[in-house]
Amino acid sequence: MKSKKTAVKMVAIPESELESLKATIETLENKYVMEHLAKSDQDIKHGRVRPARAFLKELQ
Repeated sequence: MKSKKTAVKMVAIPESELESLKATIETLENKYVMEHLAKSDQDIKHGRVRPARAFLKELQ
């Protein structure tokens, strides 16, 4: 039986890009955040939105 040799590939990216990728992975792994993002997408889809100015006025 022949064994397959797996080629190891490496890439170099700036540290800031690595940190951004880590943050993205953390977000995607966070069930609470992902559920709220899905809910907000549904709110937008169904027109349950208001202008930012109106929202900010409510906060005053």
